[in-house]
This record gives sequence, C-alpha cells and structure tokens, in this order.
Amino acid sequence: MTSQDSHLDLKYWRPHPGVKRRFVDWADRQLHVRVKSPTSPSDHTPLYCIHQSPSSSVAMAAIVAAMGENRPCAAGDTPGFGESDPPTSPPEIKDYAAAHRAMIDALGWAGPVDVMGFFTGSKIALSLALSQPQKIRRVILLGASLYTDAELEKERTTYKPDEYDWDAGHLMKWWSHLKRGAQQPYPLSLFARHFAEIQRGGPESWWGHKAAFNVDLREWLPSVSQPTMVFCTADPQGQKSVAAVDLLPNGRRVDLPYMGQGLLDLHTDEVCTHIHSFLDT
Repeated sequence: MTSQDSHLDLKYWRPHPGVKRRFVDWADRQLHVRVKSPTSPSDHTPLYCIHQSPSSSVAMAAIVAAMGENRPCAAGDTPGFGESDPPTSPPEIKDYAAAHRAMIDALGWAGPVDVMGFFTGSKIALSLALSQPQKIRRVILLGASLYTDAELEKERTTYKPDEYDWDAGHLMKWWSHLKRGAQQPYPLSLFARHFAEIQRGGPESWWGHKAAFNVDLREWLPSVSQPTMVFCTADPQGQKSVAAVDLLPNGRRVDLPYMGQGLLDLHTDEVCTHIHSFLDT
C-alpha cells in the first residue's frame, strides 16, 4: 500500500462543513445520525445513507456533505456502531432496517426517500426497499455481493468475537486485515480515521457481519421493484457484485474498477456525479 502522507492529516478527522449531528430516541436506546440540508428549499428527494460494518456514518460523511448541498441528506449509525446504542442480542438485517427507518422518520421526511447502502448497508437499504415500497423511491448499492451456498456458509463461520489482549494483538489483526484491502494509493490519515471507527463497535461488532451473511441477495434482488443502481468497485465485494444487476427487475450497473477502499472520501465528486445522474433523471 502506498501512503500519500506520513503523518495524520487532520482534514480527515475534522467535521464536514454544514453536517449536523442528532440523537434519536428509539425504544430503550438512542440512535445517532449525521444530516445536512440545503440553505434554500429543495425539490429533490432526500437521500439517506447506510454505512458498512464494522464502521459508522463517518464513512458516509463526505457524501452527506456533498449531496446535502442541493437536497436533504443524512447517514445514521447502525445500532452498535458509531454513537448508536448497541442491541442486547444479535440482530438480523430487518432489525437494523427498523432502526434506520426510525431515524428517517425522526428527520421529518414525510415524502418518498432515496436510500444508499455500503456493503452491509446495502442489505439494510434493500430491506427498507422491500418492506417500504411506497416510502423508498430509488436504491443505490455500493456493493451487492452474490455468494454461492458454500461461500455463505464459510462466511457465517468466519466471524466471531475478537479476543482482546494487553499486547493489542486484536488491533494488529484488524490493522493487517484492512491494510491488505487498501492496495491503492491511500492516505495514512484516512486509513487511521476509519480504523478508529471500526474499533468503536467493540467485541460485538461482528454481529453486523453475522446479520449480513444471513441474507442471500440471490433471493432478495428479483423482488426489488424500485430503480436500483449498483456500484462495482475494485474491492473483492465489488467484484462479486457485477452479476447482481442481472437479478434486478430495474437495475443499472456502474463499473469503477479503479476505485477501492476509501472511494467515498477519495473520489467524492465522481461518485456524487453518478448519484446525481441516477436520482435526478
């Protein structure tokens, strides 16, 4: 991996201009959401973004800042990640979707909403689309990986709680794992920022992957009625998403083979150009 900086550039650690933070009461817990709205009224449909796991809405903050210039845009922390309170038992994707629906409702977006999901967030976005077809207008999937039965079974047995130790071996394991997936030129400061967010999930952060691999998108995608755009990136999960559009009744694929990890921060303008083109057509 080639690093573009040898120190921690603080720009990746500072808030994005105009992005506000809110807490939402839901059941017996609190949920956290980042939101930005244009300074003047907008006719554009609001966009709600859902991060990958383990991570937080920090991963979507650059998109919220950019898209929020001309439409209401928000990204919530999935329960157990970022600053949203954790669930008390392992949830399923539909449970995560219910929490995000609560955040959407708390924002006061009465009309239709567009949703964008990133990996695990893609499955949460699809759960919203399937359960709320009148509410969810269009769907953007940053990764819609298709797995064989054998691959799904293997993934279900791979993820388990981290074993913490005083020598920080669990941190080194995660650092090495993420570094292998960041082969493109990648600022060390951005890498460190997202690494910090991943660690906030704690020993139960593996619940996100557990829920994700209990879903087989081969079964879900044919039932999605909304127009859906799939981003296929250089990430292995992006490569597994190439055939997803063939299962969608109304799908569009955007190939971004030169983008890998960190693309929402490193290629924000180009990604948003594709989003605008899809949502505003």
